[in-house]
Amino acid sequence: MNILMEKKEMRVTDYKIVTLTENLVYGRGLQAEHGLSLYIQTPTHKLLFDTGATDVFIHNARIMHIDLSGVDYLILSHGHSDHTGGLRAFLELNSRATVVCKETLFDRKYKDDRENGVRHSETLERSRFRFVQEKTELVPGVFLFPDIPVLDPADTHFDHFFVMRSDNRVPDTFEDEMALVLAGKDSFSILSACSHRGITNIIRRVRAAFPTQKFRLLLGGFHIHNAEEEKYHVIANYLENDLPQQIAVCHCTGVDKYALFLQQFGDCVVYQYAGKEIEL
Repeated sequence: MNILMEKKEMRVTDYKIVTLTENLVYGRGLQAEHGLSLYIQTPTHKLLFDTGATDVFIHNARIMHIDLSGVDYLILSHGHSDHTGGLRAFLELNSRATVVCKETLFDRKYKDDRENGVRHSETLERSRFRFVQEKTELVPGVFLFPDIPVLDPADTHFDHFFVMRSDNRVPDTFEDEMALVLAGKDSFSILSACSHRGITNIIRRVRAAFPTQKFRLLLGGFHIHNAEEEKYHVIANYLENDLPQQIAVCHCTGVDKYALFLQQFGDCVVYQYAGKEIEL
């Protein structure tokens, strides 16, 4: 009995993450776009984290022999079109998955004067959506963090972004943003899509929930592409004191900042391009 329990505990850490959509691609037949979509396989469930900007994630999944009709949950990180643009295509392909997000995801969003929120949100079938507001264990070992306090305002990425509130366009502080955590017996891994509220603020929130566990993986976009170098140093200085075993950057981090991370932190840094897999 004890042996069976030990094997079950060991299996909890068995995760596979596959990047279906990203700005860069290396792989025959695969396509890239400005967006992000991650396929996550756990010991018990199949998850999708964002859909990218179009249905490219479906094309790439087919090339990689991943059956998206079997996905149990689609988690949406925030309401920008480069993360939700494939939502309708996914709902047509998959008739069973629950879509998990914050309700504010449907607010009308803009980058400067260009609308860039969820497209045609008013026609979506809301019965397939589940809204979360606090830390939630979605399936065994997979935690959602929709409550991200901004403890360090220097690591926020709100410039040029707006949201509609009571018929007024106001600065967007991304109340809809949500991070995802894969937890094991003695470690945790963080997946973030754009980190508008700051990847260091996300880490602080998760670290408070898992204070003694090892930091296994930090994967995501940090929204510092083309940003001033001071934005990079805010993140890098924090990571000097809480460095994960692996950093997988992608999407809005930018290859320019990837080079800086690689220079500073060495081989623990990788670029998570479309088609790349990570096993935990």
